[in-house]
Amino acid sequence: MTGVYATGATGLRAQQARIDTVANNLANAATTGFKMARVDLVDLIQQPLEVARAGDGSEPETDLGAGVAVGDVSRSFAPGGVVPTGNPLDLMILGPDSFFVVTTPDGQQRYTRDGHLRVDGAGQLVTAAGDRVMPAITVPPGANVTEVTQEGRVLALLPGAAAPVEIGQLTLARFANPQGLAADGHNRFAATAASGEPEIGTPGAGGLPTLMSGALEAADVDLADQMTTLIEAQRAYTANARSIQALDEMVGLVIQTRS
Repeated sequence: MTGVYATGATGLRAQQARIDTVANNLANAATTGFKMARVDLVDLIQQPLEVARAGDGSEPETDLGAGVAVGDVSRSFAPGGVVPTGNPLDLMILGPDSFFVVTTPDGQQRYTRDGHLRVDGAGQLVTAAGDRVMPAITVPPGANVTEVTQEGRVLALLPGAAAPVEIGQLTLARFANPQGLAADGHNRFAATAASGEPEIGTPGAGGLPTLMSGALEAADVDLADQMTTLIEAQRAYTANARSIQALDEMVGLVIQTRS
């Protein structure tokens, strides 16, 4: 009988993970390039249960479910909606499973779908989180970035010049298994053994997608779907809690009967 406590507890933990994940998705519904996460549940190993049967007892034992666990937290890296801005340094990747390559302030190489770029105090092109794009691109003093081409060429108008000149080249990375990337906060991901090493190249070359300048990628959070999932997880959480409560009441009755 006490196994119901453990089974109910697994359900509470699993549904709490779903609720936490949905809450994070909803909180990032307006985050540029955010990729919605989903909790995938798996049932635990069935436990054999001996039951009374008619006949010679040669029939197999009955398996009893032992609960549920979180199997994985997966993400979709398909492109989100287009949010026009008119800013040439706002970039959107026009394809799935590809990322801008950046370096964090502590020197770690990371990958992001957030193309909201700006020029920092040192003249470097950085993301909204302050990560420098790779390879590093420096905007000369007094120059204005006028365009970023579909192939990632950054053009700027220098002081006194009549036409823009190229000051840098953006690159993209893709992975054999993007689901293996580890979320690193600040809208970026880290490579892992599961994701494989990044394949880095020029936008539009070698099968990599091109870029759109003057637009950002919206989060792929479906509010209606997430609210439905939240209600479902809450109801399942309540049902598991009530199963534990029912067992507790049964144990209380047994104790009262024996006393």
